[in-house]
Amino acid sequence: MARGRLAFLKNDEIRRIHETSLRVLGEVGIVVHSENVGRMLIAAGAEASKSERRILIPDSLVKASLTSAPKSVLLAARDKSRDIRIPAGDRIRVANGGEGVYVKDLLTGESRPSTLRDLQDFTMLAESLPQVDFCWGMVGALDQPTHLKNIVELKACIEHTTKHFQGGASSAEEAMKMIELASIVAGSREELSKRPFISAVECPISPLAFESGLAEAQVEFARNGIPVVAMVASVVGLTSPVTLAGSLAQVNAENLASLVISQVANKGAPWIYSSDSVPGDLSTGSIDYGALEANLIRAGAGQMGRSYGLPTMVAGIGIEDTSHLLARVRDGVPYMAMQGLVPSDLGSGLGGIDQAAGASFEQLVVDAWVWEVAREFARQFAADDLAISFETIRDAGLDGNFLSKRHTLTRFKEELSGTNSQESSFSGRRSPGKRGDLLRKAKEEVRTMLARPRTPMVTKDESARMEEFIRGLA
Repeated sequence: MARGRLAFLKNDEIRRIHETSLRVLGEVGIVVHSENVGRMLIAAGAEASKSERRILIPDSLVKASLTSAPKSVLLAARDKSRDIRIPAGDRIRVANGGEGVYVKDLLTGESRPSTLRDLQDFTMLAESLPQVDFCWGMVGALDQPTHLKNIVELKACIEHTTKHFQGGASSAEEAMKMIELASIVAGSREELSKRPFISAVECPISPLAFESGLAEAQVEFARNGIPVVAMVASVVGLTSPVTLAGSLAQVNAENLASLVISQVANKGAPWIYSSDSVPGDLSTGSIDYGALEANLIRAGAGQMGRSYGLPTMVAGIGIEDTSHLLARVRDGVPYMAMQGLVPSDLGSGLGGIDQAAGASFEQLVVDAWVWEVAREFARQFAADDLAISFETIRDAGLDGNFLSKRHTLTRFKEELSGTNSQESSFSGRRSPGKRGDLLRKAKEEVRTMLARPRTPMVTKDESARMEEFIRGLA
């Protein structure tokens, strides 16, 4: 099957970036701030640099890790019909954004710090929106005790969705607590390992460093069969080279180093190649998710991950503050269509605003509506002899009529997204409207969705046992 995708690296360029990444790991190395993880890597064949401040990873250890890494990863859901197996090849699976620290009403401009109730409401929306395939914690529960925050957030998300949940931990201890909490619902740690309905984003710190708590958390997740997403988040020109190719070499090196950590911790541990790296605004020092080059960096990272046969999460999906400009869904499609062409198995970002610092209920709904249309640009297309249909071209070439042909009548719905979607059709694009109409419509939809009766996603016993577990931690 053919599929729309964005790719710009040639094979020799992919090879050059790979070779440079190996040289970086072998000659420059990485800083690992955890003594335990550092000793683990050295015992597996890595070497300490002469200054003993860095760990050098030889080509052989990278190659062994690439060999042992699974090329297919299950992101299970508690509702098995929502399981995600990647790579799937047909389309990107998308989550909402994550860990915003405030909630903003895009129509009034008012914002406030996020709370546990906000997280619950966002998760309920993500559960209800069919365009959302798996869930992140949309905002932080800032009204909860700091030492319990991630555990309380995990409980809230488990209670409000049966979709796969992707979170993370900041220490080995916290990772073990999250595993233990999820095991209450899974039945046991063994069952959770077989069907991991949670996964963990554990980020390398650019350039070429691994923070102690994050690295140790990654090791614990790997040892327990929980998929790890190595989300490199370098800022081009600030924490990685200003050239796209140079940044891709560093992004790739950091991913490969993360892969080695997981595979040394547990050979065959599920792991996902990932990058959220985008350009920085060099005049202010801030990150710029809306930069024109952002999707090229994401596409290049996706090509690198796929060159190893690994599952990838490099797509950022969402239109952020441009929603103010939209009168109808179709107006947002050009912004998001390019995002959908990035070669990635997973993506996230729906509902995020202000460079992912905050979140908006109406933005989540707008993004979901726009994505439903925009993702059609990256769908699979048949390109076999029946789809090409020499016979149809021959016959219509003689009588000048394609519309009456069986080939047209049986295939137009699956081939032409404009025919399927009123929002994308010619008449839909010409419908009257003014800026902000889509946000106002989304706000009404949010009110309707949040007013619905809430269906418990866990049993009373499971909820009580999770609550008792968290009380024990307090």
